[in-house]
Amino acid sequence: MIYLICFLVVLAMLLYLIGYGRSIGIWTVVLTSSIAIGNGGYYALATSSNLQEALLANKIAYVIGVFAPITIFFSICNLCRITLSKRVSTILFSIQILIYLSVCTMGTKYTFFYKDAIFHEESTGVYLEKTYGPMHTVYLLALLGYTAAGLFVSLYFINKRTIVSRINIDMFIFVDILSVGVYLIERLLHLNIELMPVSFTLSIGLMLIPLTKLSIYSVNNINIFADELQKTAYILFSKKLKYMGSNEKAEEYFPELKNWELEEKIPGSGGRFNTFLRQPLNEFVKEGNQEKINGKPYRYKDQICTYEIGILRKASKKNCGYYIKISDVTDVINENAIAEQ
Repeated sequence: MIYLICFLVVLAMLLYLIGYGRSIGIWTVVLTSSIAIGNGGYYALATSSNLQEALLANKIAYVIGVFAPITIFFSICNLCRITLSKRVSTILFSIQILIYLSVCTMGTKYTFFYKDAIFHEESTGVYLEKTYGPMHTVYLLALLGYTAAGLFVSLYFINKRTIVSRINIDMFIFVDILSVGVYLIERLLHLNIELMPVSFTLSIGLMLIPLTKLSIYSVNNINIFADELQKTAYILFSKKLKYMGSNEKAEEYFPELKNWELEEKIPGSGGRFNTFLRQPLNEFVKEGNQEKINGKPYRYKDQICTYEIGILRKASKKNCGYYIKISDVTDVINENAIAEQ
């Protein structure tokens, strides 16, 4: 029963992501899909009545073990703003596909993954007694390797709060340790029940919190900012006016943003932001009855800028924060001044 519950819970999460919109990253969808498929395999294994059914279900269940660790690692890299080249991502994922192809040989004359498997049915449930082949060792090395790599990246960025929120990175560290910890407990204690579906269901539930939040407050979210992203500055805030991110152009206009910690309140004093934009933002939030406003131009040295403050909305149209859009209009104003002479 627990496997069916895990399957249905993750399936509901997957449907939510699919309906959420284009802003959700592809690796988040792949990760959730692999866990949903794997949980379905564990449920089928628990209800199987013979060796052939159990082996087929086990092949499906291994989708979690093969593909979840690498997608968790890719998600951590994305969270920490580490860009892996398409070539590297393709090679790493291709290796996992080869491992899964070896998984599919169980129950055949080939002994790459399982040399032998015996079907057992007891009062506690169904399980397989297995003799592992050489590719199972490769599978374990990949599982531990991606977990270790994810932990290394997480620990490296744990204090880089201007890049990634400490809350988010702590959550990923917990998920990494939980996933591999549960697997090792199963193997060391020789348990006849599978705990992986429970641990990965819990893991994906926790991971979706920072991953969906990252997509909402991303300045690359094409559902929100499809226009002139490269030459316009954007700064994002949560409903509680915590700093959620900005693009490079915003850091060029407001250098202090590079030192702001993510998911923390706006620093109290100093900087161009506090001089020009903090008060208009606070007034916009306090009034609370406008979709957006266009502020008066402000001048800093020889630069003249205009700004727009608006409500940041999810795909469901629910208010989830605020954005400030800043544009340099120096050239336009100078050209108009010349034309009027």
